[in-house]
Amino acid sequence: MKLILVGIWAVAVTLGTSYAVASFKMGGEAEEPERRLEGLQYASLPTMSVPVLQDGKVQGYVVVRMVYTADSAVLRTLASEPDPFISDEVFRALYGRAETAFGRLVRLDLGELADTIRKRVNERMGDEVVQDLLVDGLNYIDIATASKGGPMPGAGELPASGAATREPAAAGSER
Repeated sequence: MKLILVGIWAVAVTLGTSYAVASFKMGGEAEEPERRLEGLQYASLPTMSVPVLQDGKVQGYVVVRMVYTADSAVLRTLASEPDPFISDEVFRALYGRAETAFGRLVRLDLGELADTIRKRVNERMGDEVVQDLLVDGLNYIDIATASKGGPMPGAGELPASGAATREPAAAGSER
């Protein structure tokens, strides 16, 4: 009789322990694994030109080239590429700020512009797709200067010393 009671007791303890362990594992909060960056991917957007309008006429163009970084793992899970969304947001942001005084780019806060565009793209994509948005090139081309045959912005090169280039002397004049 004692032997049967010891056997029942051993089975009850084993079943109770198994049930307790299973309940503990299922009831515990599953921690979400910390998202690691598998690797950042850099992608260049095509060069874009944004018209600058005044009184219904094009006064010039803002020419911009952007590069963005994104997590490779996130890019693989997307249904569509983020490039068109980024290009659209860049165009909207620059077109909204484009005015004839745009030639004074020193006043434009590029960090704030890039951050705003990054946030808008991530909202539209529904995930933290774009990690950083970098300005690869930014220029303003004034139509009046271009049509007169004047030097295009960025066309001249600076000497190695960093001093401004000098204009060539007119024919017949001395330096």
